[in-house]
Order: sequence, then C-alpha cells, then structure tokens
Amino acid sequence: MNESLPPRAAFKEWAVICRALASGRQDVILRKGGIVEPGGEFRPEHSAFLLLPTFVHQSPESLVPEARDLLVDIDADRPPEGTVVFRHGARVCESRRVLRLADLAAYRDRHVWSDATVAERFHRWKNELNVLVVDVAPLPSPISMPWHESFGGCKSWVDLGPPS
Repeated sequence: MNESLPPRAAFKEWAVICRALASGRQDVILRKGGIVEPGGEFRPEHSAFLLLPTFVHQSPESLVPEARDLLVDIDADRPPEGTVVFRHGARVCESRRVLRLADLAAYRDRHVWSDATVAERFHRWKNELNVLVVDVAPLPSPISMPWHESFGGCKSWVDLGPPS
C-alpha cells in the first residue's frame, strides 16, 4: 500500500480474520458472498482495498483451535461508536473460484478457519468458494471516518467514495 492515496474500496471481514491477515498467520481470504450481493455471489471487484473489520458473527468454533488466541481482547480493536478505522490495506495476488471442496485442502495451512466452517461456507447456496491470495500491509497511519449506513449489511465490498 505504498500509493499516496489509499484505495477507495473496503472489504468487510471478521475482525479476527483481519488480525490473522495483519499478523501473517493467514494470507488467503475465503469468500462465499453476502446475502445482499447480487445472487448472493462474491465478485472480486477490486485488486486493492482497505480491510474493514467487523465484529458480528465471529466465534471460537469457526477457527482452528490454535488460532483462537486471536479472539483475546478482540473488542479492543473495535472503534468508537459511529466510526470506522482502517489500519491495513490488501492487494490481491491471485483470485480463484474453487468448485470442489477437496481443492480447498491446498489452502489449509494458509488460513485460520476451521474445516467445518470452510465446508459449511462451501456448501451454502451452491458448491463453490472464492479464494483471494492477498498481500496485507499496515497503512502509514490509521484512517478514521464516520460510519455510514451504506457500510452496513451482509456484503463484501464497501465504496468509500471519492478521496477527501
């Protein structure tokens, strides 16, 4: 993320997964698609984006046991009410749609999701999962902005609008 201006798109992901990505314990994003996305399908719309940590739906059972420590004090990462804070950006190195659950085994040591969570996500709606191999880097300084209602909802991408 060496550009003078950060990307104007953000990718919504569980805060614990953002921690795993930021710490190098994970370098892939597994995505099915959000309920409000057209057809419930994920589309890799951006090659560079900010990570927008979310704090709903995360659970220890969704992670491999050795990664559950990432949840310790996770609420300390929560920004003040009515704001969002971006600390990391990501670049997509590879994007792939996986159509066989067995093919996801090649990524097992590259993410912290439990096998049960990966299988559930793979089988939800139709048998497929998107894999983004990403390079994650800290921003030179955190970017804070007011929360906008358009950021909400079960979707992957958030448009941050024109640079200010």
